Amino acid sequence: MKRISLKGVAIGNITDILSTNVVMIPVTIYVLASSGLNPDTVAGSVTKVLEASTFFFVSSSILGGLCSVLGGYVAARIAKHDELLNGGLSSILCVGSGVYALVSGSAAGHLWLHLVYLPLSVALGTFGGLLRARQNAQRGSNASGG
Repeated sequence: MKRISLKGVAIGNITDILSTNVVMIPVTIYVLASSGLNPDTVAGSVTKVLEASTFFFVSSSILGGLCSVLGGYVAARIAKHDELLNGGLSSILCVGSGVYALVSGSAAGHLWLHLVYLPLSVALGTFGGLLRARQNAQRGSNASGG
């Protein structure tokens, strides 16, 4: 348990989810504005427009992935040790919500996508931890005159 930084993992999780939501706001606004939705009939249409948008799908996948890397990096930086482990654990909320979507049946339309995203989320968080570990190793070699 000493290898896991609860503070690092918690802040990494928050960073991942919060940054994903923040970067998706302009994408969502763009998709909805370009759809030509009538403001009087918006209620049920928003979800349908977003689900039908390839641009939204690709953007959310790429930006969400980058935010998972960021969350892993933040977790590893705060932990200051076992960067890959703490970076990978920074995706636990994303994995948990993905498992919930699978179990509850809300992922029925995109089952294959949720199954791909579960290990991918952990891998991207771990990659963020790897980036931090490599940064630490590079600083260590520079400090020793190498």
